[in-house]
Amino acid sequence: MQDENRGVLERLLAVLTLLLILAMAARYTVSPDTWWHLRAGQWIWLHRALPNVDHFSYTRLGEAWHYPGWPVEVLMYGLYRLGGTGALNVAVALTVTTVWGLVWLTLRELEVEVHPLLKAGTVAWGAAASAVYWNARPQMLSFLLSALFLWLLARAKRGRARLLLGLPVLMVLWANGHGAFIMGLVWWGAYWAAAVLRWAVQRRREGPQAAASAWRWLLSLTAVGAALAVAVLLNPYGLEMYGYPFKTLGIHALRLISEWQVPDFHKASLLPMLVLLVALVGVVGASARRMTLENVFLVGGMLALALTAVRNVALFAVVAVPALARHAEYLLRDGLQWLPSRPARPPARPHPKINLGLVALAALLAVGKLGVMTLPGVNAGAAAQNFPVDAVAFLETAHPQGRLFNDYGWGAYLMWAAPDYPVFIDGRADLYGDEIIGQWLRVVGVKPGWDAVLDYWDVRLVLMPPDTLLGRMLVARGWRVLYRDDISVLYGR
Repeated sequence: MQDENRGVLERLLAVLTLLLILAMAARYTVSPDTWWHLRAGQWIWLHRALPNVDHFSYTRLGEAWHYPGWPVEVLMYGLYRLGGTGALNVAVALTVTTVWGLVWLTLRELEVEVHPLLKAGTVAWGAAASAVYWNARPQMLSFLLSALFLWLLARAKRGRARLLLGLPVLMVLWANGHGAFIMGLVWWGAYWAAAVLRWAVQRRREGPQAAASAWRWLLSLTAVGAALAVAVLLNPYGLEMYGYPFKTLGIHALRLISEWQVPDFHKASLLPMLVLLVALVGVVGASARRMTLENVFLVGGMLALALTAVRNVALFAVVAVPALARHAEYLLRDGLQWLPSRPARPPARPHPKINLGLVALAALLAVGKLGVMTLPGVNAGAAAQNFPVDAVAFLETAHPQGRLFNDYGWGAYLMWAAPDYPVFIDGRADLYGDEIIGQWLRVVGVKPGWDAVLDYWDVRLVLMPPDTLLGRMLVARGWRVLYRDDISVLYGR
């Protein structure tokens, strides 16, 4: 009876926790980069081909551009056609909820049964820490497949080794869908390295026969690793795709982009990650149990990455939550042993009607909030607060002539909303590299040679936020203000 009641509690808390996460994720998820993914998806849809060269800027026009994200971009464009940015909001919210549902399932693969309340608390907090990642971009595929890889690896280690066969299939999708596919190899590598060490130690201490099971697990992982390496090659660009992640990381100017910067824990959005890290260190330190080898590699590696770039915080949360829940459960059990024993109480009976009412209320709130985020007016208002919507409307009606120099964060929106004006730069850092990003920084920082950059590219229009040093210098050099609002200013010469 007690096990049955615990099962009821776990199912109730799982549903309530995931509904809470759905409500958290139901928000405006369009980031600056969303727009260039939509534009690329539209181009692919219209031309029935991949844009192997740049068609959208004048600084890199015709240059080779091979981006691993085309399946997601087509999907994003299809969703946009169906329901605008509201449909993208729904897709992101459902993806986030699925990710943390997979993390919940991963907790069930631990060698210790974690109390449902601990599961609910750690999963909910991990989700809050990952919220900095929730944007309508192909990166959500990496978020989802990371959680799926980790669940399948944990489940396979517990005796379902055949599940490993699904990893290479998923890797084909991942290598085509987002440049962070390299993380799939990282997750596999953590388990493989742990398997090597575990087999080597066991073989030395207990002999080859005792280590036979560890050897079979190691062989299975090795074979799957080879299949993963081959699966990456099944993309339109072949072996070139292996260099994509390292090409992007090699761009020095990325450190000036917020998501590639070191986490600033003074920001409210990063406080959940800080609390998660402190809790993990405290619980693991206080627990009498050692971390598993897999957790040492996963948590240690992702912590190092998360402390170097904000975009890695979400994946750190995904691997940190199982380790936190595991050691918190052991700490709780060890602590209870010190308490005086109490007479056993009869197990509380489940209350189906109350449970159903709680689920219905949580579902109403979550679905209601998600519904609000599909409304065109809500999304239009959010877009107008974040992007130069009215300035683009002016461009499309007044049609001022000349090349346009634009703010970095608005380039993708201009690609989508003002296709007649090729951009100077946008969020495709892998395309522009340090050369063009450096020129853009020179202009917006009004550093020596800034005006020569504008002259070289024959720039006649500049679209920037109000009250910038560049704007004041342009006016001082005789440029005219063609349009102004609270979000943007358009200068012309």
